Amino acid sequence: MTPEQMKAIAIAQARRKRMQSETGETVDAEAPADDFETLMRAEAAKVSQATRDNSLVDDLKAIPGRAEEMVRTMGRGVLGVGSYLDEADAATNATLAPVVDPLLPDSYQKLPQETWGDRYDKALEIQRGKDKTFDEENPATSTGLKIGGGVLSGLGLLKAAPVAGQYVLGNMGRTTAGKVIASTAAGAGAGAVQGFGAGEGNAENRAKQSAEEMVIGGILGGAVVPISALASKGIKLGKEYFTRQKVADALSGINRDAAKYVEKELADPAKVAMQKAELDKLGPEAMLADVSPDWLGVARGASTRPGTRDDIVNALMDRSKAANTRLGEDVRQNLGDAVIPSQVNEGIEESQRAVGQLYAPLFENARAVDTTDLANSLDSAVVNLRGPAQEALRRVRGYLNIPGEQVLDPNPRALFESRQAIDGLITSETNPKVVQQLTQARQEIDGLLSEAVPQIKEVDAQFQELARQKEGLTQGRPVLNNEASALRPEEVDGMLTEGALPAGEMIGPSGVPTRIKQSTRAEIERAVGTKANDLGALKRIVQGEGDWNRAKLGMMFGDENAERALAAIDREAAFADTANRVARGSDTAMANRFGDFLDETAKPKTLPGDTTLTGLALKGGKSIADSLLRENADSAASRFAEQIGSLSVAKGDSRDAIVQALMNRGLRLQSVNDPKIQKLIAALLQTGGRSAYPSLPGVRE
Repeated sequence: MTPEQMKAIAIAQARRKRMQSETGETVDAEAPADDFETLMRAEAAKVSQATRDNSLVDDLKAIPGRAEEMVRTMGRGVLGVGSYLDEADAATNATLAPVVDPLLPDSYQKLPQETWGDRYDKALEIQRGKDKTFDEENPATSTGLKIGGGVLSGLGLLKAAPVAGQYVLGNMGRTTAGKVIASTAAGAGAGAVQGFGAGEGNAENRAKQSAEEMVIGGILGGAVVPISALASKGIKLGKEYFTRQKVADALSGINRDAAKYVEKELADPAKVAMQKAELDKLGPEAMLADVSPDWLGVARGASTRPGTRDDIVNALMDRSKAANTRLGEDVRQNLGDAVIPSQVNEGIEESQRAVGQLYAPLFENARAVDTTDLANSLDSAVVNLRGPAQEALRRVRGYLNIPGEQVLDPNPRALFESRQAIDGLITSETNPKVVQQLTQARQEIDGLLSEAVPQIKEVDAQFQELARQKEGLTQGRPVLNNEASALRPEEVDGMLTEGALPAGEMIGPSGVPTRIKQSTRAEIERAVGTKANDLGALKRIVQGEGDWNRAKLGMMFGDENAERALAAIDREAAFADTANRVARGSDTAMANRFGDFLDETAKPKTLPGDTTLTGLALKGGKSIADSLLRENADSAASRFAEQIGSLSVAKGDSRDAIVQALMNRGLRLQSVNDPKIQKLIAALLQTGGRSAYPSLPGVRE
């Protein structure tokens, strides 16, 4: 190895050891002397890494200082007191230096001066030097931070002391001139206070700085009012641009004035959401006028103008013409097809006659009957009873004898006919005592027949089932009765439950509940057919005044089916109410407001006239111009009424698209008009101008 190489290695190793001692790194074993290139590369890499590490440490150490400078800069923008913060810091540091400085590292700037005044001057020099350096190195950041400090301090003042804040910020004028004067005074006052604090040296220099900044503050403060007006106008135009001009929806076809009216009066998102829910419940035939007093007023107001009345009223009347069809179809889908009770009754009677034919073959194998015990029992009862009951049993006792003789008839067929005769007596009898005695006699005869005539009870069961169904057909009619005799839901439930139980020898559930439902369904059909043009009367018949009918319909047809059928009646009632209120011209507050708006739109702008010779000469031309203006205004009102009025009576997909457009526009307007956003804009306009002037380049050097 040459001497030069050995020298280079020694130098590299020395440098390496020095850097290891500075960074605290453990010294490795020496590399082989003959690996010159490897050693040099390793040493160079370690030197480079150590240099980067030291740079990173320096950067991290600089972060707290930068944060402090940014906070101090924002503080300098605080209204009124920002320009005094450097002096306050200097005074604090000068006072605490004798105690704090001995505790600080030597790397910190200290205040070793003997007197408080000298320490204060030095501390102020340090403070302002830091501020000047930061402003020069970061002009944009410095200006932004000071403006931010002014805005935030203005917001805080308005929140903490609203009245005082309004005075300080100059927001007290009522007229435009008053606002300019107040804002100018507030800006000048703030400039004077901050200028005095920003001044350096003696009172004369501070007064000079105060006067300069008072002028600047007054100019900027006075300019805030027109700037705010222009900014508000720009915001308004921007809002209109982004919320109207770029919208392609179901409302795009209406003119600008109509769109403004709709968005202001009819596009509240919360209301639109509720209207949409109601429209969904009422179905595709529903209109906005059905679910909103506001839209009902629009329809009513539009219908008062000759040019648009037919469009509004005809749409409602055409819908009303199909009410019976819609209602009948909805009731049929949910409650089933309606039957004609008289035809069902005829069918039952026909079945009874067919069953009656089954009795004759049974008597071919019948045995003779002995009615002696029954006759003795009836004779005893006749002796003890009095009145109608006695007469009824005496008649039954006579049925047991052979006609014209006082001898008991052993023929089972004669006993069967006696039972039939007793059934006739029971059917027409109203005296409960008589019914009781006749029923007991029938039961005894029935027992004798069941012993003498095989299988007669099976045929009896079929006939009895038909008789019960026939009775069920009459029981369903008064189920929805709303008078004093109205059946309670519990009574109807019991009637359906008991009716389903088989009687006699029958197997399986009875058809009585079906007949009851058919009868009730037929009664609903009768009401729909006779009261469809009087939906109020139909509701009273089917729904009743309380919840009884709703519960009873649910028992017979299912709760969901009953609800849908009743909802169809409610829907048609709502449709009819809308048509009546619009067509008959009942006034609502919204109708008056919309009508007033149309009337105002229809008022023409008139040209001013005078009584000079020139004016009189031009009077004819003025009359023609006024006539044209009148025609234009009336045309605009008609077009306005037509466009918005048509929205109120739209149906189906067109209506849904309109509702979605209302929701979208309402949400956009709501976001633009968010109180928090508006409050921030107002605060920026109110405090931004008056806090910005001390941060402008050249105001403070």
